[in-house]
Amino acid sequence: MPRPRRRATLLALLAAVTVTLALLAAACGGDDGGGGEDLTTGLTPQALLDRSADEAAKVETFRIAFAAKGRVDIDDTGSVPGAALLAGDLDISGEGPVQPPDRASVDARIALAGPTLQGNLTRVGDEVFVGVLGQEFRVDLPPAQVALLDLGALYPTLVGWAADPAVDGTEEIDGTPTVKVTSALDPERALTDLAPLLQIDGVTPAQARAAITEGTLETWIGTEDLLPRRLHLVLKGDGSGLDGGVGAIDLDLTADLSDYGEPVDIQAPRDPQELDLDQLGSFAGG
Repeated sequence: MPRPRRRATLLALLAAVTVTLALLAAACGGDDGGGGEDLTTGLTPQALLDRSADEAAKVETFRIAFAAKGRVDIDDTGSVPGAALLAGDLDISGEGPVQPPDRASVDARIALAGPTLQGNLTRVGDEVFVGVLGQEFRVDLPPAQVALLDLGALYPTLVGWAADPAVDGTEEIDGTPTVKVTSALDPERALTDLAPLLQIDGVTPAQARAAITEGTLETWIGTEDLLPRRLHLVLKGDGSGLDGGVGAIDLDLTADLSDYGEPVDIQAPRDPQELDLDQLGSFAGG
């Protein structure tokens, strides 16, 4: 009786295909991002931060989406490049690919005390470019400040500021299970890293404690790969007692990190014009 046998063979084939698809879906983790080994088990809060910083430092590419609000008071606008733009209220957001250590291309919106700028910020090697209103410019920045635009070092650097970390629950970020770690900030470490940007020559522990009045860092670390998925930094202080041109600082920054290891193509624009940072205000009527 050939017909029942053929039907049985067909059913067996369909069953095999169904089982295979189910196994593949399970191997991929489905849409909920779960099912993998929890690598955070048994790690102290400090170990979680250290391991996540190590993993973040290894990645070849990722995508960043960030938003920052706050205020920076600059007492001596001649001491900090771009101070005429950066002084006052800040509302900055952006998103784009990063290829550490020296390539990034971020589409950004920057609402400043006066003008609002929309465009692209690109770093390739030791050069920084800004695209505004269909025009491309090379921005004249000191080498120390160009080096600060290493977005791949952002998370490991901020983890270096963390003090007294504590686990603060679990949460899914875009379908990825994470553990949240909340930390205070070490004022001296923070100001030492910020010194090139703020044009500060040196910081003593006493000066750092007086300068930073409030600081917290929240991090969300993937349980299955220990990679950071989100960070939230709050920093408030007054730099008027330091040897620099910056007064009060109030910063609230959130950044989401994703697409680890995805291919990117970040190139310098062709034939850019030269531009001083303080000239950017002219593009927004500043």
